[in-house]
Amino acid sequence: MKRILISLIALVALTTAAQAQDNTFGVRAGYGAAFGAELSYQGFVSDINRIEIDLGARFGKKFVKDEVAVAYPTSAALSVMYHWHWFLVGGFGIYVGPGVQATIAGAGFGLGLGGQVGLDYQFDAPFQLSLDFRPMYALVGPYHLSLDNHVALGIRYAF
Repeated sequence: MKRILISLIALVALTTAAQAQDNTFGVRAGYGAAFGAELSYQGFVSDINRIEIDLGARFGKKFVKDEVAVAYPTSAALSVMYHWHWFLVGGFGIYVGPGVQATIAGAGFGLGLGGQVGLDYQFDAPFQLSLDFRPMYALVGPYHLSLDNHVALGIRYAF
C-alpha cells in the first residue's frame, strides 16, 4: 500500500510539472451500485492524454435481487483512469479511456478494471464541469465478477 501511495504521489508530481496550467482538482459525485463521492485530480500528460486520480467513498445500501437481500457496505476506493481527451467547440470536450480501481470495504480488498467516457466543459473562469459514465468490472475481492455502472457529475478548479 505504501508503494502504491508513493507511486501515485510521484505520478501527480510528474504530471503537474509537465503541464501545470492543465490540471484540475475538485469533487466527483454520482450513483451506481451505491451513492459515492470522490476527490478528483486530472492532469494532462500530452496534448490529448491525461490521467485522472480519484479517492473517495461509496455509501452502502441494501436491496432485493432475485428474492435475496443484497447489501453493499460503505467502502473506500482509489481509481486511476487514462483518458484520450478531444477538445470540441467553445470549451466542450469529450474523453474516453481505461482504468483500474482498488476498493476497501468491510468484506475485504477488491480490484477492478473498467473504462470511462464523458463530456466536460471548461468555463472562462477557472472551473470545469463534467458528466461521465464509468463501468468497473470487479476481478478480485468480495464483489468478484460483478459489474458496477457509475454515472457521476464533477466540478473541478482548473490551475
